[in-house]
Amino acid sequence: MKYAMILATAMTVGLAACGQPQETPAATEAAPAGAADMATMPMTSDAAARTGTGTGTITAVDAAAGAVTIEHGPIPGVGWPAMTMRFTASPAVVEAASPGDRVEFDVSVRDGVNEITAIRAE
Repeated sequence: MKYAMILATAMTVGLAACGQPQETPAATEAAPAGAADMATMPMTSDAAARTGTGTGTITAVDAAAGAVTIEHGPIPGVGWPAMTMRFTASPAVVEAASPGDRVEFDVSVRDGVNEITAIRAE
């Protein structure tokens, strides 16, 4: 919501500067169905982690960075819509992950860090 208002203000200022008609989009307009915008997703900045379980397909594994990218469905436990995103993961999780695998996984979100805590073949 905050980013939508910033964007709307920037558009208004930019259009005013070039003499174009101004039309400020409503900050509450919903994104098209199925659209995923990480800027509007709830993030936690306190010490309490949010957790959830998701399913999806692994699209990339970066063992050097300790990361796994998954194209996943909605994860209601953390308030996320379907999208493709990169997660941090322990060496054991990274070792168990292979691109193309369909998986069920547990995720923990704390202070903006999204970590896969467990992964299982689906």
